[in-house]
Amino acid sequence: MSSRITGDVINALQYCRLKAYFQLHGEQGTQSEYEKLLIEQRTNLQPKAIERIRRDYQEAELVTDLSLSVANLRRGATFILGACREDDRYAVHFDALRKIDGPSALGAFRYEPVLFCATPRVRAFDRQQLAARAVLLARIQGAFPSGGTVYLGRDSARTSIRFGSTLTKAESLLRDAERLQRAEASPKLMLNDHCRICAFRDRCRDQAVQEDNLSLLRGIGGKAIKRYARRGILTLTQLAHTFRPLRRGKRADIPLTGRDHALHALAIRDQTIYVLGAPTIPTAKVRIYIDMEGDIEDGFIYLIGLVVCAGERVEHYSFWADHKKGEEDIFARFLDVVSRYDAPCLYSYGNYERAFIARMRRQARYKKRIDEILSALTNVLTIIYPHFYFPTCSNGLKEVGGCLGCRWTEPDASGIASVVWRKNWEKTGDASWKAKLIQYNLEDCEALRRVCAFLSEAPNFDANSKPEATPRVASVAQLDKLARTVTWSKFVHADFEFVNKRAYFDYQHVTYSFERKSPLRGSGARMLSAGGGKIGICGLRTEWKSQRPAARTARAKISYHWTRSSGRRDCKRGASARSISSSHRQQSAGRW
Repeated sequence: MSSRITGDVINALQYCRLKAYFQLHGEQGTQSEYEKLLIEQRTNLQPKAIERIRRDYQEAELVTDLSLSVANLRRGATFILGACREDDRYAVHFDALRKIDGPSALGAFRYEPVLFCATPRVRAFDRQQLAARAVLLARIQGAFPSGGTVYLGRDSARTSIRFGSTLTKAESLLRDAERLQRAEASPKLMLNDHCRICAFRDRCRDQAVQEDNLSLLRGIGGKAIKRYARRGILTLTQLAHTFRPLRRGKRADIPLTGRDHALHALAIRDQTIYVLGAPTIPTAKVRIYIDMEGDIEDGFIYLIGLVVCAGERVEHYSFWADHKKGEEDIFARFLDVVSRYDAPCLYSYGNYERAFIARMRRQARYKKRIDEILSALTNVLTIIYPHFYFPTCSNGLKEVGGCLGCRWTEPDASGIASVVWRKNWEKTGDASWKAKLIQYNLEDCEALRRVCAFLSEAPNFDANSKPEATPRVASVAQLDKLARTVTWSKFVHADFEFVNKRAYFDYQHVTYSFERKSPLRGSGARMLSAGGGKIGICGLRTEWKSQRPAARTARAKISYHWTRSSGRRDCKRGASARSISSSHRQQSAGRW
């Protein structure tokens, strides 16, 4: 029999239906260190919030540990601590309830939910969590509360929020939880960003690898996966087979910005790094690689790492801040180091560093030096995203750097782990946590340096790399050539070879079009049009003509009209082949 829906199930359902299903059926996973940290923070917050509430209300106004029912709520307590709704389907705990004015089944008053939140600001997750409890409360008191109360952060600052359309989403969320409660089969596996801290991450990851699941690609969303499923594409291998090189015109100077999921799947299947287009990365005599670590809750940077490469000399810098007030000091030290060099190139992996520098610029008195740094800063990820396809499931620095041979001292090194290390240092003051963070930060800088070096050399790997090079690098243009390689012997006539080279769908689509005109005096008449190049007409006599356009848009249109007793050839110039063939296709649609 399925378990009852709890607060943990409702919270899990906001991230993943499969995780909620596991918790509904009593399955246990291995909690990550970050998840343990969140539970510990919430546990420490609760006594402080209750103390704040006891200061704001008299003892006679408070009721604790109340079971939610119409009879109990009609007593009209001003503030309820630790309420709980328990029935056959639900076992949900409420941090607190606050009495407000408004008609309901209870009388001339109603209640709104109260939430204790460890973060200093209300997130969308917290708002949805509070709205779900408001819906459950409305089923008892017969009226929806318009808002709720949240006690935030270490100081338990009180704030009020309004639900609005969040209540509709919360109702849908609870209906989904009830469907999962009745379901016999588990939902489909769909990996997402929450998997990094989920207790079932290893189990789901192994299942996804076994299934060759499309959600292994971090950049692909649920809607895209559904679109692929409607086309019968269910695995990464199937997706890899759908890739076709897209030919760009000679004058196509528009930079690439999109990501081709099929090419990414092909890179994973072939274990090859594919290079699309002709990417370039800025360089200079002095190159500075930057990585920063920040406190998510308080919103400040506490560690700036630099690797400076000036010729053959390599220098490492680490600037540490014990608290938020030290952020300005480490930024000033960062500016001093960068200002020593003339016209350096700065590199970061992502937009996190640029956002921090832009934020400090708004506070700075002199902005010229900061503007120069911002103009010289390159986000390496913007070059990787459209041009480089690594045989990794994501474009994270750990995955891309690991593909290129970079290694980290800590096996579980990640941005999430660094948050836990920082909190452990703040709690204990142990210097080993600080040393671990500094080492991790500099290793990120070195990995960024290795990635930049690869990006600079990758366009030349086709000519210089050996077949046994690891990782293998190939250009997408090579795939196009391999797909169109002729394996048979030479043609008997050179004209046959000429025709064969143009026997591709895209060439015919642009250059040639066939039409069938209305019968002339009882006989059918056919016309063949060409936008340029050579053209042949099959019949008793074959005629070959070459028409070279005077300009790109000045094409020749050759039309042959055949009847029973005669034939006529027309040659017109001045219209582009694309427009000519397009007009012919429109006229001939459904008639040929």
